[in-house]
Amino acid sequence: MKELENVYPLPGMLTAAEVDCLFKLGQFKQSNGVIVEIGSWKGKSTAALALGAATAHNEFVYAIDPHKILPEEGYFEDTAAEFFANIERVGVQSRVVPMMMTSEEAARDWHKPIRVLWIDGDHRYESTKLDFSLWEAHLIEGGILAMHDTIRKEGPKRVLWEHVFRSGRFQEIAIVDNITAVRKVKRVSLGARLRNYLTLVLRAVYIAARKSSVPHSKEYGRKFLRRLTAQTWLPAMLWVFSTHLARS
Repeated sequence: MKELENVYPLPGMLTAAEVDCLFKLGQFKQSNGVIVEIGSWKGKSTAALALGAATAHNEFVYAIDPHKILPEEGYFEDTAAEFFANIERVGVQSRVVPMMMTSEEAARDWHKPIRVLWIDGDHRYESTKLDFSLWEAHLIEGGILAMHDTIRKEGPKRVLWEHVFRSGRFQEIAIVDNITAVRKVKRVSLGARLRNYLTLVLRAVYIAARKSSVPHSKEYGRKFLRRLTAQTWLPAMLWVFSTHLARS
């Protein structure tokens, strides 16, 4: 995407498709609420979310990351200078509210409703579960939860399975490489439940393909899963909620 040409080269663990995904999630406007990012590192995901938001609404991205060395929390690099330089380089500094603290510290006095919650912090199981537990309650009904490294890291994978897929409170699963995005609902419809099951089967096949010795199985499996979920259900996720609000 032309809008993201200055974001793609930034340091970070995001593929180009994942940057595109976050840009689209930043555009989500069919609700009141802010965008919250847990884990900014050097600002690549922050910039993608903020640029998306800038094209669709006036809300800010609250970027939560201590940006300093905290060995007990798993942080071993001071990234503050690069973070600020990168969001300024992309031109989104006025749309970002940096919160230079841990997720737990930021949650203590938090009171704003959240439209998009992006979790990409410490990937250990207990830390990921804590991030989810602290912040999911603030995600509005119809809002979007997106998590990174849900394919290759055991912590996010387990949290996603135990607290999202099995909860009966999320539908329209979209998968882009290592990002999984879902929409929070009061009750999952029968049709959505069936689509969820289909996506989980495809996801399991893809994870198996990643471990396969068959040439190109990982590459083609990733593209196939992205095409069947994200390219179809991510736009639908936004449209369905827009239609729901129009009727209410």
